[in-house]
Amino acid sequence: MRGCMTDMRETNVGPETVVYAVPEDKRISVGAPSLIALPNGKLLAAFDQTGPDVKGLNGKKGHDAKRNRWMQGRVMASTDGGATWQLAATFPFRRASLFRDGGDVYLLGEASGGLCQMRSPDGGGSWSAPMELTGDLDLWLAPTAGLADGESWFVPALLPSGGGMGVTTFRAPRGASLMNRKAWTQGPVSPPLAQLLPVQSGTGCGLPLGGIAPAWRDPVLVKIADPKHPWHAAGVLHVLGATSSGRQHWAAVARLATAELTLAPQTDPDGAPWIWLPVPGGHEKFDLFHDESSRTYWLAGSRGLPGLPLGAPAAREEGLHRLGLWASENLADWRLAAPLVAGGEGPAGIRCDPSAAVCGNDLVWVCRAGGARSRNARETAQITCGRVAQFRARNG
Repeated sequence: MRGCMTDMRETNVGPETVVYAVPEDKRISVGAPSLIALPNGKLLAAFDQTGPDVKGLNGKKGHDAKRNRWMQGRVMASTDGGATWQLAATFPFRRASLFRDGGDVYLLGEASGGLCQMRSPDGGGSWSAPMELTGDLDLWLAPTAGLADGESWFVPALLPSGGGMGVTTFRAPRGASLMNRKAWTQGPVSPPLAQLLPVQSGTGCGLPLGGIAPAWRDPVLVKIADPKHPWHAAGVLHVLGATSSGRQHWAAVARLATAELTLAPQTDPDGAPWIWLPVPGGHEKFDLFHDESSRTYWLAGSRGLPGLPLGAPAAREEGLHRLGLWASENLADWRLAAPLVAGGEGPAGIRCDPSAAVCGNDLVWVCRAGGARSRNARETAQITCGRVAQFRARNG
């Protein structure tokens, strides 16, 4: 496989609308959102809130005793395609993902280091009380990371390992009562990314820029469905992780054995490890899914800085102002299908951490956005959304 990223269709798509904005008198920041579209067209978006004034908010709240921080999440609902949004629920955890199993909608996140979940039997109209599924594991979850494959759900997470962060995966049966602690199985924790790297570079590996310690960030799961793809195999999923590597648009890839939930490097036909993969926005959190109708992988992510910034400049906040939508048939050759949004300069123009969902023939996206009082990318004060009409037609 070869890697490339080709710009196409540099035309604007639908307008950006506000899902939620922090009141001007509140010292609160919003976290990365998750988004799903229900069969009836209803949209649900979930995100967490942090900051000194979270403690005084109405609704469910959680407290991180280790860091003495309060947290509250919000589920917002739209029945008009994203034009307007209403509060559907609050939740006492963070970094949560929305997913649908049969007629139920679930919200799975992290509360003080362990998995926590809520369930809605009616499309987000009402929600169960939150249930803790594990003890304190010091987890880091990436919203939008879960994947359904065969008879199971799979959710990757990061856990401390070997002086860094490794990947662990949780599995639960589809169609079962997921509000049962016994339904969830956790796999072993992998070594940190730096320990998976080979001593010498090989085909597809490449090496991070000197002085940058490579590390996993926000892993997502993907299934390679094409039997002609060289990485296709039964009982195998792939983890693609946004990484700190000193380069933009590169992600790390590894194989997940679904039976044992073990992670190992992907290899080329000669058996050499293949660690790095050209992925647009691979240096920041991205959302990735396979669309059966178009037989295409779609990715919403950061367009980064112009040029080829290396080392510390590759992670500068100036690259967090533009989002794009890309398409690929093989996870290596990417085409820019549509620019999603450009927020402008400065902290107020931050647009990052997108989540996407297919709604009929359209693609809807949400992201974190800066506000008038934002001082940096951690202090985003809005969740915004947009729509790409007939998005499959942009797969030119």
